[in-house]
Amino acid sequence: MPNTEFKRRMDDRLNRWYKGMNPHEDPKQQQRRQYVAGLVNKTSMFKYAHRLKLPLPERFAEVDSLDALDCQALPERVVVKPNNAANNDGVLLFDGTREVFTNDTVALRDRAEYIRNRYHDSGILKPNSRIIAEEFIQDFDPQYTIPRDFKVYVAGGRPWVIQVVNRQGPKAQWSHRYYSQDWIAYDHFQRENALAPEIECPLHFNSLMELSTRIAQDIGCFMRVDFYITTERVVFGEFTSYPNAGLQFTEIGNNVLCDLMDRYPDPF
Repeated sequence: MPNTEFKRRMDDRLNRWYKGMNPHEDPKQQQRRQYVAGLVNKTSMFKYAHRLKLPLPERFAEVDSLDALDCQALPERVVVKPNNAANNDGVLLFDGTREVFTNDTVALRDRAEYIRNRYHDSGILKPNSRIIAEEFIQDFDPQYTIPRDFKVYVAGGRPWVIQVVNRQGPKAQWSHRYYSQDWIAYDHFQRENALAPEIECPLHFNSLMELSTRIAQDIGCFMRVDFYITTERVVFGEFTSYPNAGLQFTEIGNNVLCDLMDRYPDPF
């Protein structure tokens, strides 16, 4: 896919929000921009979510080094991840003696060494990375061992577009589908993953919209907010300010997202 206007806008955001280019003329708005940009860090997000009373996965540990992570004290079913990575980099899903993404067999006594080796080989940890261990969410549909992501694009204080991502199996088999806020399916919106079949409106959809609206009204800008849905509730996952680096969006996706950014421009 050629670069799109949405890709150009995401690159502009990267430069303004994270590289310090073209700071806002109002120092307070620039400070607000930097605060919102920093919410992609999962430590900052966790504090924000508590302030806004958002439902979160249970957090078992957050430590400043792998050596400080007591793997023996963690539940058998647990997620381990860095606080400042993206695109599922460094995310390890342990279900007993299995790492679910890779299907590797990992004895409980060998988890710490396995995590060190995986992170060392990937080079994903930065000098300021912290390590988080949290609840391994179970999707409301038990056929999904890896919970689906329900990623909501918000702007102007409202949710508009929902991306549902299925990460079962090897990465080449991952699929997704985009829906409007009224749960009308889009066709090829973005080509990072295969196009998934349409699904029915999910359990707790109203709660998903309510939580997305709560966040959207608070941050007041274009953002993607990511959730999981269990049988009992919607669980907030993270912020994404630079979705897929703007890449692989089709003409439909480009037009819908650029239209949102035009109608509801960021205040900072």
